[in-house]
Amino acid sequence: PPSVTCAREAALRRPGHLSPARSGLLAKMAAYLQWRRFVFFDRETVKEPGGPDGGGAGAAAGGAKPFALPPGVTVCDSGRGSLVFGDMEGQIWFLSRSLQLSSFQAYKLRVTHLYQLKQHGILASVGEDEEGINPLVKVWNLEKQDGGNPLCTRSFSAIPGNKPTVVSCLTVHENLNFMAVGFADGSVVLTKGDITRDRHSKTQILHEGNYPVTGLAFRQSGKITHLFVVTTENIQSYMLSVKDYPRLELDTHGCGLRCSTLSDPSQDLQFIVAGNECVYLYQPDERGPCFAFEGQKLIVHWYRGYLIIVSKDRKISPKSEFAGSDPQNSDKQILNVYDLCNKFIAYSSVFDDVVDVLAEWGSLYVLTRDGKIHALQEKDTQTKLEALGLEKSIAMENKTLRNTQDENGLKNRVIRVGTRKSQLARIQTDSVVEMLRKRYLNLHFEIVAMSTTGDKILDTALSKIGEKSLFTKELENALERNEVDLVVHSLKDLPTSLPPGFTIGAICKRENPHDAVVFHPKNYGKTLNSLPEKSVIGTSSLRRAAQLKRRFPQLEFRDIRGNLNTRLKKLDEKEDFSAIILAAAGLRRMGWENRIGQILNPEDCLYAVGQGALAVEVRARDEEILHMVSALHDAETVLCCIAERAFMRHLEGGCSVPVAVSTMLKDSQLYLTGAVYSLDGSDSLKDTMQTGVNYPQQNEEGPNDDKQYVGITAKKIPCHAQEAAENLGVELASLLLSKGAKRILSVARQLNDAR
Repeated sequence: PPSVTCAREAALRRPGHLSPARSGLLAKMAAYLQWRRFVFFDRETVKEPGGPDGGGAGAAAGGAKPFALPPGVTVCDSGRGSLVFGDMEGQIWFLSRSLQLSSFQAYKLRVTHLYQLKQHGILASVGEDEEGINPLVKVWNLEKQDGGNPLCTRSFSAIPGNKPTVVSCLTVHENLNFMAVGFADGSVVLTKGDITRDRHSKTQILHEGNYPVTGLAFRQSGKITHLFVVTTENIQSYMLSVKDYPRLELDTHGCGLRCSTLSDPSQDLQFIVAGNECVYLYQPDERGPCFAFEGQKLIVHWYRGYLIIVSKDRKISPKSEFAGSDPQNSDKQILNVYDLCNKFIAYSSVFDDVVDVLAEWGSLYVLTRDGKIHALQEKDTQTKLEALGLEKSIAMENKTLRNTQDENGLKNRVIRVGTRKSQLARIQTDSVVEMLRKRYLNLHFEIVAMSTTGDKILDTALSKIGEKSLFTKELENALERNEVDLVVHSLKDLPTSLPPGFTIGAICKRENPHDAVVFHPKNYGKTLNSLPEKSVIGTSSLRRAAQLKRRFPQLEFRDIRGNLNTRLKKLDEKEDFSAIILAAAGLRRMGWENRIGQILNPEDCLYAVGQGALAVEVRARDEEILHMVSALHDAETVLCCIAERAFMRHLEGGCSVPVAVSTMLKDSQLYLTGAVYSLDGSDSLKDTMQTGVNYPQQNEEGPNDDKQYVGITAKKIPCHAQEAAENLGVELASLLLSKGAKRILSVARQLNDAR
């Protein structure tokens, strides 16, 4: 009953006490309480769809009444394109972006906990089918139907050791190999194996204590899996990648229910615990920084680099000391959005009785007890920069930038940026445009997305198509017709010889250039070397296949096409592949770093020419645009990529033959390793050369500043350094050709054409 639920929540929210040492620390941290405040989000009440075209989450049709949540909602989550609710009648509800509600009967009595996975159509729930304390865990496959409802693939009792106790929290690892359930009696039950099936998993009591468990979170770093456990009185971490699951106590204070969360990689995947006086950050083996955010914390979430805290504020909700500790006694609550890195408050607002804060469709949604949904939409980068520009230092920089823009004649020009339509291409383009906006605050940028030949041909291996400009031709045509002013590419997609009239005007700082292995969920925690013999590995790259066949002869390799989303879906939803090979850079830019099971070092697999770097292609004679984008050049990346592209061009290589490289710039010495392979990897040539590329920070203007090196124009990097890098690539290619590289590549090309 609701009264019992409130009592349980109140018992689990016992505030931890502070030692004298911590109290002294709070005084020293008082400065944090005076953070700058901004309004980086727009608030809007979600309304019922108005008009014949309907509406959507965040739409506020004039005159329409506020959208109403289903009655009796007890728990919420979000993911896979829906907001998900559980209610007191045992139903689970799904709310789509178009505000269409659907539901099914999940339990006979009530739903108490939900966990929606972000990368899989899997929902875990806890609820009750009978009176008394007998919680049931159920796992639902949302992509399969059973009588019109999601398929329940597993159901089991959540009681630890047959001791009736209340479930307090639930979490599931995205690899589907771990599930943890916390209890009010201080127990944590861990399920290891395929959590969607009874037969392929094992359940055990991982943790027993004297204090209610209030929060759980899995942390994945490389091959290492940790589970954070927080109670009302302490914080601990378990290493799940090691036998016997060693435990480490991190602190002797805890937090209330829903007052802990895990940050994203931008904050180093730290576990965040919000006490009433401080917010603490933890690594698996130590405590990190803390912040003095006052007020009784009620809800804590992490969203796109922001820490979201809903708290009870006495200034807003003056209540008697005897009103009880139940947060529902509070009429008003305050929601703050903190940027911990830059130490400012991005948004702050007062709400009536917040049920939860969910993130979906690129926005935040605040659910309140009156059944309303309030959308918080983050403002665009330009608006946020203008707000930050009130600071004196930024204002001075703006003045300098405005002068530069006036000199270039770009002040009133709309810059059109071409890109492919894929999600990864858009993310990469957005990052480049954001860098340009930070430098040229008065310019306006418009993104023009289009499909390329490579995007349209999805049933043929890239190496079989034969076209050299698979992902660039249509974009270059638009550039030639002045339909766009610049184009953002993955550098590895650009041929080493560009069409006349074009140049690469900028190469941004390189992301990790190495290849990564993403394993099927059943193989999570393994490496290529530990996979069973004859395991099938998916890759569309001849370069990867040739090297890995040579390095791992016990494995089989098969073509797999499609964008990142498509290839991951093929891996996860079928049994065709044990793992697939992808570029680590793409996975990181998509925010899927947690899917990386193994990074392939150069001894296992050299990478592709230009891999991990973004290039901005422009018209060679458009001096204004060329000057503008040149500010994005990263000198080290430019020199490495010049050497790589020169090596490839001199070999007359491409995606139809296995050519691989690795570069490093250290102590003014540029090192280039290059290799060529037969298709099966049995025949190969590999060597390394180096050259000096000592160069100052900025080049002096000179008569040869516009010279291109393998299609790259980099005015601010001295010509002698670029020339040295180009010569290095040519000399290494010549060395391999003298040893028989031409024969290896010729045979590889013929065999590939004949396949």
